[in-house]
Amino acid sequence: MRMRGFVAGGLLGLAAGIILSRKNPGAIERCVRRAERMMDAARRMMIEQALRFRFGSEKGKEERKTGKSDSGTWSTIRSMISADERVKQEAERILAEAGDAASDKPH
Repeated sequence: MRMRGFVAGGLLGLAAGIILSRKNPGAIERCVRRAERMMDAARRMMIEQALRFRFGSEKGKEERKTGKSDSGTWSTIRSMISADERVKQEAERILAEAGDAASDKPH
């Protein structure tokens, strides 16, 4: 961008701000406050993501090493399977087949 374009844009923005402030005196202040809130929200989100990336990944690595999983997820899956009899029978059949297939393999 050329310097002329930058200066012209700044002057147009300044003129628009003056016109807007004359028609509606509190409009500029509200816009500035809204921009501050948006920047604050973006800053907080970036900090949370950085902390989650730094410290949240440690928790995930530890769970993978120990073989732990989220019990809430499994309880939700169990309740969904138990809700429908046909789904429950199909799940039991799949588990039985998987058990037979696992027992056929040499150790």
